[in-house]
Amino acid sequence: MYDIASEWKQVINVSRKAVKNVNGKYLPIAPIEPDTVLTHNTIALYLTSESANPNWYKAGYLYQAFFIPFGTAGAAQGEQIKVILNRYMIHRFTTFPDIENKYVLSYSPESYYKDVKLQVWEYVGTNQGATLDSLQTTQKATLAKVNSIQQSLNR
Repeated sequence: MYDIASEWKQVINVSRKAVKNVNGKYLPIAPIEPDTVLTHNTIALYLTSESANPNWYKAGYLYQAFFIPFGTAGAAQGEQIKVILNRYMIHRFTTFPDIENKYVLSYSPESYYKDVKLQVWEYVGTNQGATLDSLQTTQKATLAKVNSIQQSLNR
């Protein structure tokens, strides 16, 4: 399903470096919040760091945010993904899959990283997995079966 290269589109390719304060200590890298709007529920990501220790594993968190028409923030958090250093990861978002198809990503690196490079690809192929519509159809069919069983038991 994911093995066709033309069905993946790189949407984020960004690097950040920590800066030193006046005392010479590194400040944590600020969250990376690209202005890229995604519309499909499956992504791949890869995070590297040239200065990372070889035994480092966790690289931070990637957050999904949906646009909302109420409140002052303009966005509501969807899912949170733990990002693993030097590991290609594929993730299919399941929170709010069809309510609103537009979302953005935000990456917060661990505070001890001095540099990071984040790459994200969006899967634009036709097999996007279960959608809200397919789940609702299954739910309606299941409820109809339950109602039928209840009516049989009540006789």
